Amino acid sequence: MQHKTLLRIATAAALSALAAFSFPAWAQKSAKPTPTAKPVKQGMVVPAYFGPGELWTKMADATSDASIVAIMNPGSGPGSAARPDYVTQIKAAQAAGVSVIGYVHTSYGKRPIAEVQAEIKQYYQWYAVNGIFFDEVGNDDKTLAYYAKCQRIVRATDPKALVIINPGTPVTEGYMKVADIVVTFESGYDAYVKRAADPVWVSRYPAKRFWHLIYAAPDEKALQNAVRLSKQRNAGWLYVTPDTLPNPWDTLPEGAYWTAHLSGLAAPKR
Repeated sequence: MQHKTLLRIATAAALSALAAFSFPAWAQKSAKPTPTAKPVKQGMVVPAYFGPGELWTKMADATSDASIVAIMNPGSGPGSAARPDYVTQIKAAQAAGVSVIGYVHTSYGKRPIAEVQAEIKQYYQWYAVNGIFFDEVGNDDKTLAYYAKCQRIVRATDPKALVIINPGTPVTEGYMKVADIVVTFESGYDAYVKRAADPVWVSRYPAKRFWHLIYAAPDEKALQNAVRLSKQRNAGWLYVTPDTLPNPWDTLPEGAYWTAHLSGLAAPKR
């Protein structure tokens, strides 16, 4: 992946809104660092880059087993107009307990803020999303002010919004102030096994502030190892798939793999 995230690949994705969804306090404002509670409890954030249909229903059905957040992405963003099929599907997913957030790419801090703001507005107007996922995010202090502004735009639109950013790599600690959840790993399973240790400061934050995103984990044995490692690495949100490049986010795991993934999760404290 090399710092260039894959999450913008797909042009599929999800739908919208349930304003009555109750967010945890950590999704409303970023917390100060605290010691990590043990054992780590995990939820699932899914890059749901597929259209309306059975895969969205499958995610909704999983809410009895785990806390589920789904990232909708109709076309590397909200698309050119609201789509009724997405609206219907997302409402159903939210009614089942799925939190749906909208995909917005940022070109590592180079995309004009006006474009970012316009897409945030469209997601809320068309799909009544529960928050925003910022992709292609920088990981050093040079772009920190840009993402602080992005967060302020979302909060002005929805004070309860869930904000997730995706650098896909470790970040400087300042990024913990501009998002509720930070993606600090996005790559293949082999790279995850060999991944270097996080900065020391990561252990001072609760696990629910970090998400690891792993593709090309070929079987249930690899899945279980990824779950084990992710808990050791203080990741409170996880998504593992056997799907591979060029687009590992265009479907969900199937059968026993999906069941095993869900069984390894427990809803984070809300």
